[in-house]
Amino acid sequence: MNSRRHKQKSPWKKASLDSRETLIIDHFDTGRMLAWFALQNYDDTGRFLSEILSQVDSQHSLAPQERGLAVDVASGVVRRRRALDTLLESQISRPRSNVEPDLWRLLQLGTWQVVYSRTPEHAAVDTTVELAKRVGRERWCNFTNGVLRNIARLLSTDTIDDFATDALPIENGSYRKLNQSILPDPVADLPEYIGRAFSLPRSLARRWCSRMSRSDLTKSCFHSLKVPQITLRVNRLAATVGQVQNALQEQGVDVTPGENDWSLNLAHASRVTELPGYSEGWWSVQDDSAMLPAELLAPQPGEKILDLCAAPGGKTTHLAELSGDAAHVTACDVSEGRLHRVVESIDRLKLTNATPVLIQRDGSDIPEADYDAVLVDVPCSNTGVLSRRPEARWRFRNDEVQELVQLQTRLLLTAFDHVKSGGRIIYSTCSIEPEETSQLVESVTQQVPGLSLESQHLQLPGQPSDGAFQALLKKNS
Repeated sequence: MNSRRHKQKSPWKKASLDSRETLIIDHFDTGRMLAWFALQNYDDTGRFLSEILSQVDSQHSLAPQERGLAVDVASGVVRRRRALDTLLESQISRPRSNVEPDLWRLLQLGTWQVVYSRTPEHAAVDTTVELAKRVGRERWCNFTNGVLRNIARLLSTDTIDDFATDALPIENGSYRKLNQSILPDPVADLPEYIGRAFSLPRSLARRWCSRMSRSDLTKSCFHSLKVPQITLRVNRLAATVGQVQNALQEQGVDVTPGENDWSLNLAHASRVTELPGYSEGWWSVQDDSAMLPAELLAPQPGEKILDLCAAPGGKTTHLAELSGDAAHVTACDVSEGRLHRVVESIDRLKLTNATPVLIQRDGSDIPEADYDAVLVDVPCSNTGVLSRRPEARWRFRNDEVQELVQLQTRLLLTAFDHVKSGGRIIYSTCSIEPEETSQLVESVTQQVPGLSLESQHLQLPGQPSDGAFQALLKKNS
């Protein structure tokens, strides 16, 4: 009778997709179900988790706590996926190819809760088994229960503070000691240990191991696994930091000062559109490291400034705010949909001198003007913001870095063509890879007479916020 009742309540149905059986959702009533769907959709389509979760959230009315759980679980599984697979492979005797993809995804979801979440072990196991029932897969229950309890027995209560074959990174520089050595030897093969323990693709782990000190490597890796805080940049034209902080605290929001004088950190994810000051334009969401490019450009009243890759608009609006809304900011982008977000931000923050412009990919229709400064925040591999964009680590490819370098070089040359003599250019990226940062700037300045490097700064992840790179260049007269 219980089994029949579960089937009647199941929000799932079977569907054929490329001759494979998959599970399609009809509605949601728990965060774990939403996490399951988000992971399934991510695996099938490659879409960003944030897009999937936002779309579903707009169509369903999950309680904030359940939605927060979905975000935590889905992002955690993607962020830790290689480590989760290593844990599962150590406890499952059959080859992964003999485990149904939907079942493996369920085991990843359960393992993340057992190992990394604050959910009690018995609850993590039981809710995962219950989810198997809810999706009409009672035949998975015993297997799921056994595997997850074996995972739980693998964990000791001890922590250590260094790499080891039985040391699994948790958070804040701490490692959970395992009752079995399942990880590669960090002495014999450091990139393979780093890749599996910290869930990085081997190509990226090799890069970081080859050029970073042990201290920088550890900080960068731990930061890549960190659940990101929401950072707000206070709009100095509309509010003070104290005013925003007080308004948030009155609503029970846990808020602390950020690294920047005009930033605040929120301890927990929330629907930002419902927070005090959003509709009034008191603040924008922007990480501390992303505030550096506009500050380095230092816009002045009356200047003409080109933001060459403006969407989603955080740096455009920051430029306007820093100038007292007295600089003339032209905000260009090649995507109409993304440019719409720039328009929304400008309107919400009540800025008057920022003008969004849709341009062609070749930049041939960039508005002509005697620009005093150009900000070019280029598309990149996102290796400095892996905590904030958990999917980016699995999209990283060495050959794609080379393609990005070609695009980044073209954009920097476009910036040079549109800035006046004596003007300045900020080249900005949230990658920390040398080809996309210092090497690219050095190559372009060597090839382009009249372009000189004034200063550059590389911030590695975790020191103290996201990783980023900025270079200030000047077009000599």
